Amino acid sequence: MDYKDYRSKYNSAPVREEKKVPNSGKQIIYAIVALFALLCIVVAILLGSVFARPDFVARSVTVEAGRNSITASDFLLDKNHAAEFADGVSYSLSEVGEYKIKLVIDGAVCSTKLIVVDTNAPTATVTDLSVRRGSDLQAEDCVSNVMDATVVDVKFKKKPDLDETGSRDVTVILEDGAGNKTEYTFVLTVVDEHGLLYTHYVSELGEDLPAADVFTGKEGSGEYLSELSGISKDAAGIYMLQLLYEGMTYDVVLEIADRTPPSATVTPQTCYNKIPSASDFISNIVDKSRVVVSYETQPSFTASGTVNVNIVLTDAFGNSTVYSTYFTVTNDTEAPVIVTAPDSLEADAGGTIIWRAGVEATDDSGHVELSLDHAAANLDVPGKYTVYIVAKDGAGNETRRAVTLTVHDAGVTEDMLNATIAKIEKDLLITSRMNSEEKVYAVFRYVYDTMKYSNTSKHIDWRKEAYEALSGAYTGDCFTYCAVSYAILRYLGFDAHIVERAESAKIEGTGTHFWVLVNIGSATEPAWYHFDATPQRSPYNLATYLMTNSQLEAYTRWRNADYKLENYYTYDVEKFPEVSKRPLVSLEIPAEYFGQ
Repeated sequence: MDYKDYRSKYNSAPVREEKKVPNSGKQIIYAIVALFALLCIVVAILLGSVFARPDFVARSVTVEAGRNSITASDFLLDKNHAAEFADGVSYSLSEVGEYKIKLVIDGAVCSTKLIVVDTNAPTATVTDLSVRRGSDLQAEDCVSNVMDATVVDVKFKKKPDLDETGSRDVTVILEDGAGNKTEYTFVLTVVDEHGLLYTHYVSELGEDLPAADVFTGKEGSGEYLSELSGISKDAAGIYMLQLLYEGMTYDVVLEIADRTPPSATVTPQTCYNKIPSASDFISNIVDKSRVVVSYETQPSFTASGTVNVNIVLTDAFGNSTVYSTYFTVTNDTEAPVIVTAPDSLEADAGGTIIWRAGVEATDDSGHVELSLDHAAANLDVPGKYTVYIVAKDGAGNETRRAVTLTVHDAGVTEDMLNATIAKIEKDLLITSRMNSEEKVYAVFRYVYDTMKYSNTSKHIDWRKEAYEALSGAYTGDCFTYCAVSYAILRYLGFDAHIVERAESAKIEGTGTHFWVLVNIGSATEPAWYHFDATPQRSPYNLATYLMTNSQLEAYTRWRNADYKLENYYTYDVEKFPEVSKRPLVSLEIPAEYFGQ
């Protein structure tokens, strides 16, 4: 055997003999596969009959929570078919959510969906409540008859203070399971351990005294055992009272106080080289007591530009209002121009110089202060002197015009007149405790009640007129009343001017009229008012002793309606100091004559 035959004999792989499958076995396998396929088809048909949803069945039905019931036919778009719920279907019409629903229709089962929603907010009944101080009040206690399809949560929007007596608005929030919310607001009254709303009540000054039920918080309940006739609604004070309530007597306190802060009109200012006073910004003050006007912080002066300031108004009861405004500083070097002025003036020895009439001046600032410099004149010695009319603007620039003053020898001197007034001073009933308003009123009452009206004066010498009247005559016309008032006011230290009806306003047959302009303020913060003690016939006989220009003009229009354009109080406004706009006296002038 050669090598080739040896390798072939011993290294060749053994040959595997192929087993042959009988034809009957293959047929069995084919049959099983076919049977399985047939089974799948049957199952598919059966499943299709269960889960297929016919076109006449809705994909879903949505209902509002709280609905009483739902039927299988509610899911049918075509009501010609009969339907019922399949066994095991579960849902709740009071709980929001989605539920799988199976329906049996014509023997077949199909699926759809029920959606329960809640879009309606809850409702409830809420009424005003009264509880004792320190009570444990829960939000649920404040509502009743809560209506909603789901569970409702009730809570306070802001938890009320139950430790302080009084009435307050309280809000509760109702929220249902779907998040719908409703808010209710009611009045919660917290009373003390005796059932009283207040034991100390503060009534606003000027308002009617409160009824007893203000202490109880229950309309028509309670009764004052104390007499209220001695309590004035217009006077501040604290009063101890006894109150009868539900058969028990309680001690309560009624306090009358002004808690309303003052109000006013605020106008920005323009100044020249000096800071305006706080009162320069303010007009038309409204309050029940005297008001002090001040800067919140004293401003510093600047050469030019705008300065923001806060003006504080504080009344006698400590109520205050702060107004924000500004003033503009302008550099002014131009002096005023005196347009008209008399060439000469006259005065009686011992008297005063009446110089303001006919003097006019202008300035680019719009504000000019006029004065008379008579330092070089001796008013007690007859003769001729040089005096100066001075026009000064807000920046301090001034113009002076020389005028010749002639002092005449008068039969009545200032000393003679003052000595006469001193004799009747006690009859004025003026005390050191009186303020300026009260003193001026005392003068008005003395002149008005003591003098008798007659057309006897010559309208020439006010000093002589006052002297003769106070020396025993006590008669005269409006000039006499004016002279006597003027003399007494000056004697008491008031700055004053005699005012005469303007020439341009005089109508033939009506003559003239005299009255006084008096300053009840100070030299730096003047408060000028009109004063007239001349008696008038009814209904014009009013207390005309501290009048503003507004009241003066209304009074004049009132008389004009009856006396045919008498122009009673018409005067040359620009010739006299500016009159205060704050009314101090209430005059019964018909309202239609104001503001025309």
